[in-house]
Amino acid sequence: MIKISKYLITFLLFLNFLYSDSEIDLTTKEKEFLKNNSPLRLHNELNWPPFNFFENGEPKGFSIDYMNLLAKKLDTEVKYITGPSWDEFLQMLKKDEIDAIINISKNEKRSQYIAFTSVFHTAANAIYVKDGNEYIDSLEKLKGKTIIMPKGFFAQKAIEKYYPEINQLLVKDSLEALKLLSLGKADATVGKKNVLDYVITTNNISGVTPTSFVDDNRMVSLISIGTSKEKTILRDILKKAQKSVSDEEILELKRKWFGTNKQVKRKKASFLNKEEIEYLKNRKVIRMCNISDLKPISFEEDGRIKGISIDVLEKVEELINIKFIPIPTVSWEQTIEFLKIKQCDIIPTVTNDEDIKEFTSITAPYLNYKLAIITQKDKSVVSGLKEILDKTMAVKYDSFLISKLKSANPSLNILITKTHREALEKVSKGDAYFAIQPLPIASYYMSKYALKDLYISRYTNMTYSVNMAVHENNDVLLEILNKALDKISEDEHREIFNKWTAVSITEGFDYKLIWQIIIITIIVFAVFIYRQTILNKHNRKLQEANNQIEEKTIELAKQKLLFETLYNKSSDSVLIIKDKIITDCNESTKNVLGFTKKEIVNKPLHDIAPEYQPDNTSSERLFDNKLEKVLIFGVSSFEAVLYNYQMKKVWVEIVLTSIEIENRRVIHTVIRDISNRKILEQRLEELNANLEERIKKEIRKNENSTKQLIQQSRLAQMGEMISMIAHQWRQPLAAISATTNNLLVKLMIEDKVNKKSFEEELILITEYSKHLSSTIDDFRNFFKTDKEKEEFDLEEVIKKSISITKTSIESKNIKLEIDLEKNLTLFSYATEIQQVILNIIKNAEDILTEKDIPDKKICITTYKRNDHSVIIKIQDNGGGIEESLIEKIFDPYFSTKSDKDGTGLGLYMSRIIINDHCKGNLKVINENNGATFLIDLPI
Repeated sequence: MIKISKYLITFLLFLNFLYSDSEIDLTTKEKEFLKNNSPLRLHNELNWPPFNFFENGEPKGFSIDYMNLLAKKLDTEVKYITGPSWDEFLQMLKKDEIDAIINISKNEKRSQYIAFTSVFHTAANAIYVKDGNEYIDSLEKLKGKTIIMPKGFFAQKAIEKYYPEINQLLVKDSLEALKLLSLGKADATVGKKNVLDYVITTNNISGVTPTSFVDDNRMVSLISIGTSKEKTILRDILKKAQKSVSDEEILELKRKWFGTNKQVKRKKASFLNKEEIEYLKNRKVIRMCNISDLKPISFEEDGRIKGISIDVLEKVEELINIKFIPIPTVSWEQTIEFLKIKQCDIIPTVTNDEDIKEFTSITAPYLNYKLAIITQKDKSVVSGLKEILDKTMAVKYDSFLISKLKSANPSLNILITKTHREALEKVSKGDAYFAIQPLPIASYYMSKYALKDLYISRYTNMTYSVNMAVHENNDVLLEILNKALDKISEDEHREIFNKWTAVSITEGFDYKLIWQIIIITIIVFAVFIYRQTILNKHNRKLQEANNQIEEKTIELAKQKLLFETLYNKSSDSVLIIKDKIITDCNESTKNVLGFTKKEIVNKPLHDIAPEYQPDNTSSERLFDNKLEKVLIFGVSSFEAVLYNYQMKKVWVEIVLTSIEIENRRVIHTVIRDISNRKILEQRLEELNANLEERIKKEIRKNENSTKQLIQQSRLAQMGEMISMIAHQWRQPLAAISATTNNLLVKLMIEDKVNKKSFEEELILITEYSKHLSSTIDDFRNFFKTDKEKEEFDLEEVIKKSISITKTSIESKNIKLEIDLEKNLTLFSYATEIQQVILNIIKNAEDILTEKDIPDKKICITTYKRNDHSVIIKIQDNGGGIEESLIEKIFDPYFSTKSDKDGTGLGLYMSRIIINDHCKGNLKVINENNGATFLIDLPI
């Protein structure tokens, strides 16, 4: 009969495979890819059973069978490549020498070059130790110890990243790791429990045992298939094939390969029936998708899920002897989707404002809290919710209260907030009159953020319930959770609640109920008197029991403190000193000072120090004085010199702390090597001693550089000035020459020259000469090097600048438009301001000439911006300055002119003159198809 059943199941699975194949809807492009890339080249490891290994000349394992199943559904061929190591397979995937790695966990580094399919298996890592070391049951206890790990595996990389204090001995595979562990070559190894159990069984490895699963969500392996990011089309094809795999098919593969051998010790849950126990036995772990932002019910902090619901789950773990592992999600919507597609088994925190009943089954509520009305303390106690519905309520954006209260009270004014904390802060600041929140949430935020001006004014008749959700088809797990939750006592719930709401919050007192309270109090008091005699007897017995428990608690606390003090794997040297004698030390003492425990114990501290410290203080007197003081004041820290094992002096920082162990005062001593710090301090002192002189030198150097730049700028402008002089003098000299020639001709032709006509010609020559002299004066004034501020009329300075350049500008058909405000008097450096104006005008002249623009124009405008400053605006229509260059034109040696025409110093020096010398501001903008220079000068 059993045989017939097996054949029937196999036949039904075969039919299901055929049906599933027909359901895979591949695009034409995807079909073409499979046709052109058949067979698919896949990785096969030598020794990673039961997932992926090579035995008797063929690939085997859960991952191999799973991949073969997908290939069958896709009607394609596969070829397994065996032999390379894990790291070599990763390189082959990068080089397109294989098409896929069929079992790989996703991490940040791999995601850069690998495309991952959906997760098809979740595997928890376990710690394996040599028999006799079962006390090593956590990664924390492995700090400072050595573990053997297969190189490049997910767990190896995770431990390397998150637990750098654990030393690693890297080997090729899990078999080699277990063999070396059995020989005592290391303290432990960490890996997938299915894999290590299989390797131990098939290779007859003895003396190795598992102690516990790794309690770190970051080390849970979510196994997928990985393809190159260059072949995402293959990833998409495989994801479609994965969707066609039924629960029965995957379960059949897991039953085939995941047989168990040695187990992490578990007790049987007596309240579960046979079917439920079998379910847990087959599951190994239960995957949960959590809410990560509901403090203090369920939230993520420091990479771990915490909160009231998580503490309740820990109680459930103890009751049903199974591990709950979190599956990371990024949103509530993704959490729901993961449960829907069975990528997680439960959502442990489902509140009464989330409606997901369509595809889930919900446990009985395991948390029930009243919804409290929170107001400021100076507000009167409310008699009920209806009394304050005309006031503003602050509430988190996704609360069920929004729709519930709005439907009954459309005019309710609601202030939406992002978080519960923000809602309470709005009430505290007076932006809202009240908030409605569950007791633990209100208590948590009011306590944690010291919102002492708030209190509970009244509880509503509404409750806040928290349930767990499982997939609607998972009735067995639902029943297990309900039974386990029912086993958690009220005291345990109260303990968890108090842990997360440690500080009580004030509730408002309702004077309207005072008479009712008095009557009830009288009744209760009467009952209390009757029962007091009986309770007193029980209280005496309870007190005796509490005293015994307190004594035991103190004893355990002392033992725990001693353990943590002596054996904490600090990187610093830690000593225990009793009566000025070293009685114990940690392992790091050898790293810091080089002494072994045997060499340092039973010696006074000054025995490992020179006779005198660098300040000539006696080491013995120094240490004795510090040890005596710490017994009085509790803590002391100082720097000193000690000897290391080579009798070399080492600067150390010593922190002494007085503690009590076994009713005796001892001194906990931490010694840290600060030799490098001392060297840096000495260098810093030397640097500070020379810093002031170096600064002065740099200042002098910068001043000289600035002077040189100014000189270069003036020399560059001198050439331009000479050109302008040539323009200015050409016409007057020509006129003088013509007049002189005219007189000579008259003298030669006429016998008698007309005196009046002769005088007029001479006057004309005199006027031309005066003009030449005036021009020389203008140029001489421009090149004056005086640096004294003076009061001057801005209009006069600008007109002098224009007179110097006017002839050159007009000769190039450039129109000059001037609009100068009268009576603008400045107290500044007139010559330097004139230099800036000339430089900007000359630049405008050059660009207009270079671009040969019709209707060339330069506009000069002045106006008073306010009572404290005036503006000089110089604008051209030369097309403006390129946006990529506009920020660079004030840089030294930057020029848009050809090498022979531009020095790159003009505008640089102009900005120095205006910004630094004149305390103004020079800037440039593009407008009206040209560049506009704005000079802002203080009055």
